[in-house]
Amino acid sequence: MSAAREATDVLVVGAGVAGLACARDLLAAGVGVRVVEASDDVGGRMRSDRVDGFVVDRGFQVFNTSYPQVRRRLVLKDLRLRPSTPGVLIHSPSGRLRFTDPTRRPRTLPDLLPGRLAGARDLAATGLLSARDMLAPPRLLKRLPDTTTRAALADAGVSDAFVETFFRPFLSGVFLEDRLETSSRVFHLVWRSMLRGTLCLPAEGIAAVPAPWPPPCPRGPCAWRPPSSGSRPTARPPPTAGRSPRAPSSSPPAPDPSPRCCPASACRTTAS
Repeated sequence: MSAAREATDVLVVGAGVAGLACARDLLAAGVGVRVVEASDDVGGRMRSDRVDGFVVDRGFQVFNTSYPQVRRRLVLKDLRLRPSTPGVLIHSPSGRLRFTDPTRRPRTLPDLLPGRLAGARDLAATGLLSARDMLAPPRLLKRLPDTTTRAALADAGVSDAFVETFFRPFLSGVFLEDRLETSSRVFHLVWRSMLRGTLCLPAEGIAAVPAPWPPPCPRGPCAWRPPSSGSRPTARPPPTAGRSPRAPSSSPPAPDPSPRCCPASACRTTAS
């Protein structure tokens, strides 16, 4: 058995942001880690390409600045974040309606006049729900009775009509299910993060988020090993920060026979 394998205490499968964060935490604790990834780059779902000079994210992407792990692990100014308007556009039978946060953009307050988007009762119920979720500490929200999101909205006094007009279409894209059966505790925590944070995208695309996270090698080997099209894994190092991944090519890159440590690390090349 090689020295690299003997020093590997943990195998992390997948170099998405969760796998990379896990590897960094383990390495910081002095644990030998090997990260394996099936695709040709790090980031998991957070991938971007450059097409004709444009940065194109793969799939729907949005970056929320209020997630606790974001502030713990990333330097936000380095991402050059581009914020979105804090609100949504609702396509209704009466036309397109704008629903925004008036605490951030007071000039949009007339959009919330009763009768334009919803009645006074629904607006008041949504306001009270939002104020509680925004101000309450997470530990309190985690101890609330756990029901479905739809039940939680009903308990808050939101009518079925407004749920169908606003909450269900909006939350379906967040939870990836359209029956609002997601845990109400998850809903309250997600709603809180949206109210407290800013939804935005990095200037270089969503791939800029995992780019600074290649597994470092402060102690012992930490190999990056994406498999090739053949049966034997080959290595290709993760991108360095600030470099956007290349668009997929019809011909795969030439295999590198020796797995390497992550770029910019001081540790030696590891052998299989």
